[in-house]
Amino acid sequence: MYEVIKLFKAAMGKARGKPGAAKTIFLMLLGISAGLLFQPICSEAKSLNSTIQYEDGIPSEIKEICDEIGEQFDICPEILEAMAYNESRFIPDVTNKKCYGLMQVNVKIHADRIEKYGYTAEDMFDPYKNMTVAADYLAELYETYGDENPIVLSVYSGNWDAVSKYKETGYLTPYVEEVLTRSAQYERLHKK
Repeated sequence: MYEVIKLFKAAMGKARGKPGAAKTIFLMLLGISAGLLFQPICSEAKSLNSTIQYEDGIPSEIKEICDEIGEQFDICPEILEAMAYNESRFIPDVTNKKCYGLMQVNVKIHADRIEKYGYTAEDMFDPYKNMTVAADYLAELYETYGDENPIVLSVYSGNWDAVSKYKETGYLTPYVEEVLTRSAQYERLHKK
């Protein structure tokens, strides 16, 4: 951004005395800087393996999976969508140490849960199978903690300290706040 400001100042020096030149240069540089700012977002969108069909930016395959699994496990599909965005940006083959796939299922901690469905660790790169295992865990958390999304999301993310902070002060971790905010946005877009 500093470079854009430098270019603007240099162009303004050359444009003095020419009517309309400053405005033209400003608009041109504004367009360049906007293009630079949005380039990473466009690159991220291009890396998605699915076609984006919905105005919410959710790949159609992921939206369908969230709808189906949300109904199967009685979990709000928008919570699943928001988590999938936050965990992997909807990229099904992403890994982070022992956390695999769309919902970043920890294949070591959830080995029994994965095996319960007849899946393997490598199956966690399949969006449907990954979402099934994640939703199974979420359903267990909802059964344990009730409809307390902040607590369920804190435990899902492995942040046990956040549970007591939330109970004492209402504190939300950035993860929980992002998921809840995005989920609410998706619900508005989906007219719920």
